[in-house]
Amino acid sequence: MKVSNSTIALSAESPVAVGGTLKLTETKKASKRATVAYTTSDETIAKVDSATGVVTGVKAGKATITATLTDGKVVAKAEQEVEVKNYVLDTVVQAKTKELTATVKGDTKALKPTDFTVVNTTTKVAYPVYKLAVDAKDATKVTLTLLSDLTDAANYDVTLDGTTKSFKATDGKVSSIAIDPITIPYATETDIKLVSKDANGVVLKELTTTDAVSDANYDFTITTNGNGYTNGSKLYLNKAGDTATAEISYKTGKYDKDGKPEGTIGPNKVTITAVEQSAVNTFAVRVDESGKKFDKAKETNKVALEDNTKYAYFKISNAEGKDVSDAEYNKYTIESSDNTVLMIAGNAISKSGVKLTPIKAGTAYILFKTADGKIVNSVAIDVVAKRTPAALTLDKTAVTVSNASALVGKADVEFDIKLKDQYGDDINVPADASIKLLDKDGKDVTLTDSLVSVNGSTKKVKVRAGVGAKGTYNYTVAYVKDGKTVLAQGLTVTVLAPDATISDDKDTFRLDIDKTAVDTTVKELASDKVAADYEKNITLKIYEQKAGVDYKLDTDNFTVKVYNPDGSVKETLTTTGSAITIKPVTAVASGSAIKVTKNYTPGTYKIVAFKGVKGQDTYKELNASFNVTDTQTIAPDKVVTSVTAGDLRTLVQNAVTVKYGDNTYNGASLDVVSVEAIKNGNTTKITNPSTTVASGDTFVITKLTVLVNVKTDSKNVYAEVTVPVNGAITVK
Repeated sequence: MKVSNSTIALSAESPVAVGGTLKLTETKKASKRATVAYTTSDETIAKVDSATGVVTGVKAGKATITATLTDGKVVAKAEQEVEVKNYVLDTVVQAKTKELTATVKGDTKALKPTDFTVVNTTTKVAYPVYKLAVDAKDATKVTLTLLSDLTDAANYDVTLDGTTKSFKATDGKVSSIAIDPITIPYATETDIKLVSKDANGVVLKELTTTDAVSDANYDFTITTNGNGYTNGSKLYLNKAGDTATAEISYKTGKYDKDGKPEGTIGPNKVTITAVEQSAVNTFAVRVDESGKKFDKAKETNKVALEDNTKYAYFKISNAEGKDVSDAEYNKYTIESSDNTVLMIAGNAISKSGVKLTPIKAGTAYILFKTADGKIVNSVAIDVVAKRTPAALTLDKTAVTVSNASALVGKADVEFDIKLKDQYGDDINVPADASIKLLDKDGKDVTLTDSLVSVNGSTKKVKVRAGVGAKGTYNYTVAYVKDGKTVLAQGLTVTVLAPDATISDDKDTFRLDIDKTAVDTTVKELASDKVAADYEKNITLKIYEQKAGVDYKLDTDNFTVKVYNPDGSVKETLTTTGSAITIKPVTAVASGSAIKVTKNYTPGTYKIVAFKGVKGQDTYKELNASFNVTDTQTIAPDKVVTSVTAGDLRTLVQNAVTVKYGDNTYNGASLDVVSVEAIKNGNTTKITNPSTTVASGDTFVITKLTVLVNVKTDSKNVYAEVTVPVNGAITVK
């Protein structure tokens, strides 16, 4: 819809799940002095934040979101229909020949097997889901069990509530065989299985000793070594430390021209060890890059061949699920069950991780041993096929720029190339391949032409302003190997030309904001990062336009005011013909440490840029907004409800204990940044930490911010964290 020189359009990239959120994309043209407000046609289906356009799904159905653009007396509206679904299917991977693992947004506890369809994309044959299970710890993880084996290497579509995701089935070729488990509780009959997997870690078969008798491809026997007995498929060992030996092998039944068997694995001998029944600790391992900790590492036990920068991270928990003490960690050592599959750099458990070296595809176990050499637990690590690029996408597939010569280097558009491997992880461009830029005919145009440049090493695309003739240009960003295009994504660039004949007094202005959302959470970065790496800035630029097209970076002085969510002025800035920086998060170095300060609290902030006198014809005003969130909140580890009289800061330090990462803060170590409290039920808030609270008073902490260490290596990083404290505290 177009009204005078003001237009607005809305778009939404995907449906939203009940309880989930979706950010609408809005584009405005011509005058940028306009403000935008969002409304919904049905709040029972979808709610919308009037300022930010963030939609929240309420129940299944469709609602129309309306954006109203107001520019003085000019009003323009745009509508976007948003569909809310009970479920949104994100990913699907094959875990076993009859089992799929899906990630689903929505109320997954209400899912039924018939809600899913699985279809072969070539034959169009449907494979019914007869059972599903929702993970107890992560409700987004759903396991689907099929009636049929999918081992044909075909492509399949999985559909849920109108959303379809695809996966490629296993080819059914055995790459590794292993035993599960290799530690069992003593004096307890336990099922032991032979597990075979393909090169990608998909489980092909799980066989007991009795199952293997009727399967000509597998041999599986267990010898108790006089330490117990077998009962069908179950193994019983008399006491902790007793062992049994399993011998496993796989043969294809195929032979080469010389009569030698092909594809045979084994025979492999695996030791099964009995452990104490009373052991309450649980052992977990995650595999990720260096510089992580267990809680921040990816939830995977998979490492690919040539992944020579991966580390294993450990967590040992007690019966209550809490991390055990360092002294308890020191009671155990680790080793690989098979150094021909996986090597581990050292035997000591380190919370900073232990380097892994994958040798060949297969399954190896990280064995946990006590000081006397007894195996008390084990965790399987799958070594899978070498990572190869499997998907290429661009953050933007259509870009519009101005060719005004005064904009060179000022209004360029830069965005990311996302290259993913077959496991859905980010991957760098291999040394024997490249990222190329192709023209509309598919021919090389060099990685850097006058309008578009592609950097394969940083995986960036840059579209330059201030160059090129007016028109539309089509490119392809391609991943090329051995001279062939393997993956590709189209890119359309539209070049606009401003009308230079328009007089300066008819120019309009555009306020450009590089980001509209900032999470002030301070995350742990690599040890080589400096204070500036922890800062989070918002950059504003004001562009002068002719006929609605950027002409040059404005050189006049605009005054910029940032308004708090309550309408008060947060700060005032003045432009000088260059970028303006708003700093929600700043950081300073202090010796070997870095202190990070959060300057903006959560909420929506309004930006007003203006020059001249309001009410006069020469007055110019531009508006924008940004939203600040802070997900770095932690619950107190303990709150004492009765403390000795003193100032508010001391009372808080004595009453509240906070645990963050590996550190516990209480008393003088609890660095109180700010505190708000209500005393004796009075509605007046106390905000001065030096305020004395007398004996007999009762106070409630309504807001507490403390300083904690988010990094524990040689370069400590201290950040502000909000601690929600519930309950009244009495002063003795």
